[in-house]
Amino acid sequence: MASQPAASDQGAGRRPGAPTWEQVLADLELETTALEEGLRRGELLTPVTPWHPPVLPPIPPELVARAQALLEQQLQLQIRIGLELDRAPAASRARPTSRPEPAPQLLDLRA
Repeated sequence: MASQPAASDQGAGRRPGAPTWEQVLADLELETTALEEGLRRGELLTPVTPWHPPVLPPIPPELVARAQALLEQQLQLQIRIGLELDRAPAASRARPTSRPEPAPQLLDLRA
C-alpha cells in the first residue's frame, strides 16, 4: 500500500515549486533585517528590488501574528528611512536627470 502525502505537503492545491506563506514571510523578514542593518551602517540608499506579492491562498491563522509583526517592523523602518532622508544634506540627495530634447528623425518611406 502506497503512502499518501500529508495534507500539508500537498499545499491545498498549491502548484509544486510555488511559494508558501512561510517562504514569503521568511524572505521578507530577511530583506527587512538587511535594510535595517544597512540603515544602521549608513547604507540607506542601496536599491531595493520592487516586491510584487505572489499568488497565495489565504494566510493560515497561525501565521497572521507573524505577518502583522513583520508589517509593523516594515512600517517603522519606512518611518526611520524617511527621517534619515529628511536629515540628509541636499547635495547628497539624488537629483532628477535632465533629458535632452528629442531630436527629429528622418525616415525614408520610399521602400
